[in-house]
Formats: sequence, C-alpha cells, structure tokens
Amino acid sequence: MTVPSMSDRFPMLIAAVGTVLFAFAGYLVWNGYAANTVVGLALVVAAIAISAISPAAGLAAVMMALPTAQQIQPMPRGEFSLLELAIITSTLGIGLNLLLVSFRSGWKHLADIFLPAQVIVPAAMLIVATGVSLLTLADPGHRTESLREVRTVIIEPLMFLFMARLVLRRDHNRSWVSVVFMLTGAVVAGYGIVQIAFELGGVQATDVTRATALYTHPNNLAIYLERTLLFTLGVAIIRPRWYPIWILAGLQGVGLLATFSRGAILGVVVGVGVVLVFIGAWRWITGLAAVAIMVGIIGLIVVPDRLLDVGGDGMEPTRFAIWRSAVEMIRAHPVFGVGPDQFLYQYTRRFVEPMGWPERYTSHPHNIILDTWLRLGVLGLATLTTLIVGIVWWIQRQTIHIRRDAFAIGAVAALFGGFIHSMVDNGFFLADLATISWFLIIILVTVPSAQTATAPQPAPQPETTNQVWPTWQGEPVR
Repeated sequence: MTVPSMSDRFPMLIAAVGTVLFAFAGYLVWNGYAANTVVGLALVVAAIAISAISPAAGLAAVMMALPTAQQIQPMPRGEFSLLELAIITSTLGIGLNLLLVSFRSGWKHLADIFLPAQVIVPAAMLIVATGVSLLTLADPGHRTESLREVRTVIIEPLMFLFMARLVLRRDHNRSWVSVVFMLTGAVVAGYGIVQIAFELGGVQATDVTRATALYTHPNNLAIYLERTLLFTLGVAIIRPRWYPIWILAGLQGVGLLATFSRGAILGVVVGVGVVLVFIGAWRWITGLAAVAIMVGIIGLIVVPDRLLDVGGDGMEPTRFAIWRSAVEMIRAHPVFGVGPDQFLYQYTRRFVEPMGWPERYTSHPHNIILDTWLRLGVLGLATLTTLIVGIVWWIQRQTIHIRRDAFAIGAVAALFGGFIHSMVDNGFFLADLATISWFLIIILVTVPSAQTATAPQPAPQPETTNQVWPTWQGEPVR
C-alpha cells in the first residue's frame, strides 16, 4: 500500500499516532538526547517520515512546539528551538507527501498555494520588505541578530504558511490541527497555574507573582494564551454543547489571569465582543460587559498595585516614553527603518528617555505599527496595511461561511483581540506569534473548501444553538 493511500484510509488514526510520536521525539530533543549525531539525525529523519505519512501530524507538531520557541536545544549541526525543528521537518515531510500525490494525480492541486491573493500578496510583499531591510540596516554590526530574526520570524513562519495552506484545506486536517492548538494551550495554562499555586517560579511584579510557564516572561505567555483562549472561546460560542471545550477555555482563562497581563485581558474582552457582534448575539454582549466589569473590580480589590502600576518610577506609563522614542527613531530612519531586531541597539544607544530607563532593554516599541515601520520600513507598513485590509475584506465576503464554522469564529476572535493587544505589546515579530498569526489566517481562508463537503446550513444562533462538535468527515488526506 502506498503512503498516500494508507493515509487516505485512516487519516485521523494516523494523525493521532503521528502526533504522539512527534511529542515523544520532542521530549527526547528537550532532554538533550538529540545532541548525539546518530540520535539527532534519526529523530529528524523520523519526523520527516511522519509528516510525509500524515501532514496533519506535522502541523500538529508545530502547534505543540509553539510555547517552546524561546528554548534552544542542542542538535548535531547547531542549536534550534523545537518550533524551528517542527517547522523544518514538517515542511520537508509535507513537501514529500505533495510530491508523491502530484506524481499520482497531477499537479493542479498545488495551485491553491497561490490563493487567495489577500494572503499571498502580503506574504510576497513581506519577503521583499525583509530583503530591502537587510540591505539598509541601521547598524550592520548587528547583522547576525537581524539574520536570526529573519530566519525564525519571517522565513520559517512563511514556510509553515504555505504548507498549511495546502494541508488545512482538508476538513479532518483542519480539525485535528485546531484541536491540538487548543489542547496545547490548555496544557501550558495548566502548567502556569501549577507554577503559581506551588511557587515553582514566575516573575515578581509589585505585589504579585506572574506565571511564565515555558516562557521567559509573563507577557510572552499572556500573548500566547490570549490567542489560544480566544480561539477556544470562539469554538465554544458556536458549539456550546460540546462541554469539554469549556474545560479547555476555563484552564486557559485561569492561566491567562495568572499572568496578570492587562493588555491580554483587554484583548480577550475585545475579541469576544467582536465575535458576538459578528454573529449577532447582542444579548450576550451585556453579559460580557458585566463579566469584564466584575473582573476589573475584583482585580482592584485583590491586586490594586498591579492593575494601577504604570511602570517605572513616575506617574506616566513607561509605554509612553518608549513610543516617543520609537517616533524619534522613525524620524531618524523614516524610509527603511532600523532593520529586523535592531530596535534594542538603537534605543539604548541614542533614543531612550529618562522616563523609559527602567525598560531600557526592551527589544521592541510595544506597538505593532511602530514595530513594523522600524523593522521593515515603509514597505513593511504597506505590507501590514495590505494584509489587514485583505483579511477584513475576506471576512466580509465569506461571512456566511465563517458564521457557521467554529474554528473560523475562533480565528476571528484571536486575530481581532490579538490586534488590539498589539497596540501596547508585541503583535507579530516573535517566532511563535508569527506562526500563530499565519495559522489563524489560514483557518479563515480555508473555510469555503472545508465547508463544500456538507450541505449549507442556516447560520447558527448562539443563544439557542444545539449544534455539536464538527464532524471529521472531509476530503482524503493528500
């Protein structure tokens, strides 16, 4: 039996087994066994083979590796994060799978990689903007840092984007990878909760200890859990009677609260609010507002210093000082910016204000617009604008399909909530965050093909819906 035909017959079983094998391989790498040349190469070959047999397992491995992006592991030919290894091996394996399928049934199915233009055009623009930025670095002495960021934040997430575009057009692949994304978020959140409950680590901030889980900073954990929570809540809103999803959302919600990130909490409120408006659940909006107010009041009572903390030693938030410095940096480099991962070296040397001194080691301006402009110049800003306009246009055009698709609703919530949070924190230029962003976008643009296997159904009414978890049926894995 050929590899494609075997995976056609047992897609979900093979995806589940392959994901478990990937998790075991990641465990071995995490504990240093892959530093041995023979073991390391064997694990890489095995990972490529698993992805070739089950592309869904390869992408699921990427979802599992997201929260490990800041942890570097030794390999025979250098040091890499598990996220990098998952993206590279899954890309090679999925590429092999697609090659085998193309030899068997033709090459036309690969044309989807160029669709839709609302995603592919900004992706191409991002490549051009990145190339230009590398030629115009503000400090060529830090080119190594810039090249590393380009590899981990631009190139590898784009590799994931193109593979996911072809793999997630299959309904069962799309469902499996989405479930793994939510499950991983719940596991990481659970670790963060245990970390705080048993005083196993975290970061002290004023009167609280903030959870970090697998990350080095609570804000990074908050950015990750914000996306997974919003995605999970989106699914729960459309499938309210699939009760396990509420358990996952509850774990992620408590884990997010353990980070004490005000920006993330705001992002969750906005993301859920956007979805409720989008599906017309107006009665739920009042409840959302009441919950938000209640959480705010409890926070003011329990941890007032954290909620009212502006950072630094003054009355003004340090974000304001960082933003002013970023604007001054743009004035000094208006066209090309300073380059990828160059903000820190310019900021501490020339632009930091006395008010911003407590956060003088920040590596980004805490605003997606300023960050994009400074890293990639006006071409990067044009890329961001094109992508946002294209995605909003796509959502408007595919409203009927998106409203009845639980995963798409989750993607809408995570994208909009994440964008709001990105106004005061990092919004894209981290390896895990860039990969998540492309994943959410692909979940949106694969809605039509994922829905063609079933007859159209009326748009669900979340207040009275009795829908259950979406079925696994769909087109064969290829």
